[in-house]
Amino acid sequence: GRDRIVAFAESLGYETLHVSEGYSNHLHQDQDKGRVDFMYVDESTATKLFPAASLKAVLGGLMVRVPRPEHVAAMKVISMKNSPQRVLIDSPDVQALLSLPEIDRDEVRDYFARHGLLELFHAIEKQS
Repeated sequence: GRDRIVAFAESLGYETLHVSEGYSNHLHQDQDKGRVDFMYVDESTATKLFPAASLKAVLGGLMVRVPRPEHVAAMKVISMKNSPQRVLIDSPDVQALLSLPEIDRDEVRDYFARHGLLELFHAIEKQS
């Protein structure tokens, strides 16, 4: 569905900043519409994420399943592990996720620990 989503975002006036197998990033000149990032996952990941996801309206009312904040944090962890230069980009996102009242901080910490990034978790947590 990536090509359809990119085309739909562009039809709403979003500029596509980046498209890869796993992500696309879009920015609208109208600051109220802001930036939208999409993550694309394979079937095995989808079967883990989507049963716990909630349905939300995005981009002109399009309804999509949005993963739990803990799962978004897990994807950020993987991104930072695979591309260390993403630490500066993804750390603020994790910091924002950790500020959510419903977040399970222990679950997020476990994702960092599993990927050998526990020190990074503690650094991000200090900033939260």
